[in-house]
Amino acid sequence: MAVSERIPAEGELARSYAEHLATWWRRLEAALEASGADGLVVFAGERKLVHRDDETYPFVADPYFKLWVPLPDAADSLLVLTPGRRPLLAYVQSESFWYEPPADPEGFWVEHFDVQVVPSAEAALEIARRVAATHAAIGETVDPALGFRSVNDPALLRRLDYCRAVKTPYEVSCIRRAAAVAARGHRAVAERFGPNVSEFDLHLAYCKATEHGENDLPYPNIIALNEHAAVLHYQHQRRRPPKESRSLLIDAGARFLGYACDITRTWHGRNGRFAALLAGMEKLQLELCAAARAGTDFVALNERAHRLVAGLLREQGLVKCSAEQAYEDGITAAFLPHGLGHLLGLQVHDVGGHQISPDGEMRPPPERHPFLRLTRVLEPGFVVTIEPGIYFIPALLQKLSGRASAAVDWDAVEPLMAFGGIRIEDDVAVTDGPPRNLTREAFSSLPAMQSARLQ
Repeated sequence: MAVSERIPAEGELARSYAEHLATWWRRLEAALEASGADGLVVFAGERKLVHRDDETYPFVADPYFKLWVPLPDAADSLLVLTPGRRPLLAYVQSESFWYEPPADPEGFWVEHFDVQVVPSAEAALEIARRVAATHAAIGETVDPALGFRSVNDPALLRRLDYCRAVKTPYEVSCIRRAAAVAARGHRAVAERFGPNVSEFDLHLAYCKATEHGENDLPYPNIIALNEHAAVLHYQHQRRRPPKESRSLLIDAGARFLGYACDITRTWHGRNGRFAALLAGMEKLQLELCAAARAGTDFVALNERAHRLVAGLLREQGLVKCSAEQAYEDGITAAFLPHGLGHLLGLQVHDVGGHQISPDGEMRPPPERHPFLRLTRVLEPGFVVTIEPGIYFIPALLQKLSGRASAAVDWDAVEPLMAFGGIRIEDDVAVTDGPPRNLTREAFSSLPAMQSARLQ
């Protein structure tokens, strides 16, 4: 467990957690009534062996287990949730001289549960068997022989997934605290960025500042120097520094009690045109964050992002046509191929982004923006990422043809290929009033940066 995952004993988080449980009891009861089950058993999951090996993959608990108890590393444990009864946690604490056994359950959440510490996964399954005939089950590898009323019932999951989009104050607080951890890492990387520094060096600086090990991170760090920033999910961390550090894109998050944040920043090494483009993107991104209000259609906000990007391309002389033509001819899609953002919470790309009713009615992304992960109208309680970008991806730009290709100023674009691209990503909580930018709050609590070029 990372330092950031240590469970506080009391305070604001404890109070909001009690309200969180009450909210989710109401949601669960409604979902169970529709499904006909008397209760729900949630399996944390099990550690999986690497094929033909005795090592296991990093363990990731089921999101619905983490939703109820802040135990992201409780492999083989399970929850029994029966309306009208205290929730029961079968907590597996096996003894082994090979590995350190799990610690005793503690923290603000324990008082809300009947905790049964059991010595093995088999003992936990025996508890599940007692209610299987009347209860539904959620879990990746639930044995049908246990006799549950249903296992991973799609209708039940759709109702729960739909509710997940609206975060409780406890959940927003956890994401905010994760952002505070990640902000320290981003600041450390920004200060370290410079000559003779590799992507791997920057990755280590991030992990040290956040006190996250590799397996604590909510997703693998994207640390891309120069042209590597043109690879949206760049997966390497080169050990050797480049000859020149022109730009850095870092997309890295943190976790707090199972909840993730997702933050991206782009830095430059004193280049006039790229710096101006980055400054324009910063202004554009803040405008979009401010527009993430309740009642806003995220599909329309995504279109607004493309129109703003079109204006920035025109302003910076990267296209010779009007901003309107750059949007209508699909030029912006070549510079910004991904969607504006997604839901955030227990999962980095949280569930329910295309689901517009608890019954499972879906709203697919528009044809011209097929990678948009969120198509819902924003509601108070949503936490979303706002992450516009401009990238210089040869494979996409080369596909522009005819009038669209002629509208691009290739002499202006070509030198920027070496910088890869720009992305700025904040985590924004939708409220009844102005949106709350959790990321900017986290950065504002840090000391001012030392280097003017990294503003």
